[in-house]
Amino acid sequence: MKKYTCIFLLLFSWISVFPLMAENTTPSTDFTHGRHSLRLGWGLGTRQLFHDYQDLNFIMPPSNMQGIHKSALPEDPYYYIWQQIQGMTADQAHKYLMDCRVITKNGPNQFGHLFLGYRYDVNTWFSAGVEADWFYLWSSQEHRNGYGALVDKYDSQLHQLTIMPTVRFTYYHHPLVELYSGLGLGYTLYADPYVSHGFTFSPTLLGVNVGNEHWFAEMELGGMATVTTSWFGNPGVLFSSRLLSVAVGYRF
Repeated sequence: MKKYTCIFLLLFSWISVFPLMAENTTPSTDFTHGRHSLRLGWGLGTRQLFHDYQDLNFIMPPSNMQGIHKSALPEDPYYYIWQQIQGMTADQAHKYLMDCRVITKNGPNQFGHLFLGYRYDVNTWFSAGVEADWFYLWSSQEHRNGYGALVDKYDSQLHQLTIMPTVRFTYYHHPLVELYSGLGLGYTLYADPYVSHGFTFSPTLLGVNVGNEHWFAEMELGGMATVTTSWFGNPGVLFSSRLLSVAVGYRF
C-alpha cells in the first residue's frame, strides 16, 4: 500500500504545477467555446486477475482431487490419462475415464472500457466533472471426461461500474489543440456474479484535445486501479487499466 501511496503523491505533485504553467500562457477568462461538455469514449482494457489462466489444461483424476496443472503434464493431457490406465482392468479403466476431468479454461476476454463524462470549465486551465465507466470481461470453462466427451460447461462474466469525480488541468492552448492532464477518484462495483467494491484511482498523464468550437476528439494516456477484495477474500489491487483511451464530445 505504501508503494501506491507514493505513486499517488508523485502524480498529484506533478500535475499540480500545470495550473501555474497555464496561467502564464492564457487569460483565465478568455473562452472561445462553451463551458459545458459531454464526451463518449472507449478505453483499452488490460486486467491483472488473481486467477488468470489462458487456455488452461487441468486434469482432475479421481484419485487426486487437488488436480494436476498443465506444467506437470505432457503437451497432450489425454496422453497422461492413457498412461494412468495402463495395467488396469477394462472395468477399472472405464471407471477412471468416466470419473476424471480435463478442464480447459478459455479467457478471460474483455470488451474494454466504455465511458461517458460531463465536464465544466471553471476557467481556461481548470475543469471539473464526473464520469461513469463500464468494463466487461468474460471467460468459459469446459469439463471433459477421459474419453473427451463434454460433461459440463461454465460461462462466467464480470461487470465493473465506476463512478468518479474528475478534475482536469489544461496547460497548453491553441485554437484547435489543447494538452491536459487530470485525475479521477471514485468508487467501483464489481459483479461476477458476487458483488465486490472498492475505491478507484484514475490518472490522466497526457491528454490531447483536437476540435472546433463545438465538436472535439480526445486521446489520453493514463490508467485505472481499484483497491478492492479479490475472489479469494484477500485485499488486493485490481488493474483494469485504461492505458489508452479515445473519445468524441460536444461543447455547449
